[in-house]
Amino acid sequence: MLPSLQRGPRARLGFLLVLCCLADVQSSQVIVPKSVSAILGKNVTLECGVEVGSNLTLTQSSWERRLPTGSTTVAVYNPRYGISISKEFIGRLFFRSPSSHDATIVLQNVGFSDIGIYTCKVATFPLGNTQASTTVSVLVEPKVYVSAGSTALVDGGNETVVATCIAERARPPAEVSWESNLFGQSEVQLLDDVNGTTSTQVRYLWQPTRHVQGNTLTCVVRHPALPNDFRIPYQLNVQFAPDISVVGYDGDWYVGRDNVQMTCKANANPPAHHFRWIRLDSEMPEGVEILNSTLLFLRPLHRNDSGVYRCEVANDINLRSRDVRILIQEQSRAERSNSIAVAGAVMGAVLALFLITVFIIVILTARKAPPPSFTDKVIDLPPTHKPPPPYSERPPAAPPGVHASQVAWLCQSRRGERRHELTEAPRPPAAAQRRQLSRLEWVCHQSGTERVYINHREHYV
Repeated sequence: MLPSLQRGPRARLGFLLVLCCLADVQSSQVIVPKSVSAILGKNVTLECGVEVGSNLTLTQSSWERRLPTGSTTVAVYNPRYGISISKEFIGRLFFRSPSSHDATIVLQNVGFSDIGIYTCKVATFPLGNTQASTTVSVLVEPKVYVSAGSTALVDGGNETVVATCIAERARPPAEVSWESNLFGQSEVQLLDDVNGTTSTQVRYLWQPTRHVQGNTLTCVVRHPALPNDFRIPYQLNVQFAPDISVVGYDGDWYVGRDNVQMTCKANANPPAHHFRWIRLDSEMPEGVEILNSTLLFLRPLHRNDSGVYRCEVANDINLRSRDVRILIQEQSRAERSNSIAVAGAVMGAVLALFLITVFIIVILTARKAPPPSFTDKVIDLPPTHKPPPPYSERPPAAPPGVHASQVAWLCQSRRGERRHELTEAPRPPAAAQRRQLSRLEWVCHQSGTERVYINHREHYV
């Protein structure tokens, strides 16, 4: 019993393997995409690949459409009897390249009525039918355009709608945006239309300024029916009053100069249509002609041509003006520069001559001055800034109660007496002599016998 039981499961497994191999050899397979997106009004291709086993024979390929009421055949290909198309699709549907391996069809001018489920069915002998289904959806490509705002863009105005980007009647709704380097903002609005389509409108709001005149905004639309992003540029048109500049006056207008003129230039949007030259401080001089935006001097310049001239420019936005002050010099800039250079050279030569003269006078005066003489009596009265001598170098001060004049008189007498004593008598010892001196004599002795220095500032002798 046990061996027979073991052989039973093995036998059944082998039988199943044989059946699988036979089924693989004799089967057929239909390959279609899971879904297909068609664009409204264009053609769509419904792919159907057929793989038939080597022991099978293709008898027929067909396409059926599933409706709420049931399935209906739209196209049939029979290798023996040919092709058959349903009356509803005649002229709009055909097989691309019918064969035992390809049952692909092409549906032209797709409409909303073509939305649904389509089945590719293959009949083989002796296996029978094999099929696969795909879902067809219809995309509606949006109509894209840009419309300008309802009001003109004026420099310095309030925030307003610059432009609106519209993707009209799209299925599904389109993705719409603005690309810009301005500091504006976008507002999105969706509007439902017939047949399940949607219109998308995106408005761009911004406060106009003249500095971005001529810049570009870009409307960008993305949708499955579009192969790439759809881009529409929109150029800004900002209106502004004239911006005026005057050319021609170079600051070097002088008496006698001719062929001079001033031109008034204006940057404006819309363009300027009015130009006018006037003189503010006086009447316009004779010999001057106004030609459009240019003030022409038909004669050489005069001194009285100096003054303030005004150029007025207007466009549809506003009137603007620019004033120019004209100064007519007696000489040209080059002549004035030469005159300054000559005057500088003359002044430099005079200054050099003056310095040389002073130097010579100082030298001659120093040579003629007499040499200084010195006497025995020198009274030194130092200036206020001279510091007193060190204490060690000072003569001894006069004792209290003794005036400096008394000291001077005593010293004069003592010098005479000492000369007489030295010639007549022997000299006593210094110690004894010093003890015999009175207070005034001691001061006279300490002050020396040759000079007397009197400093009234410090009251010492």
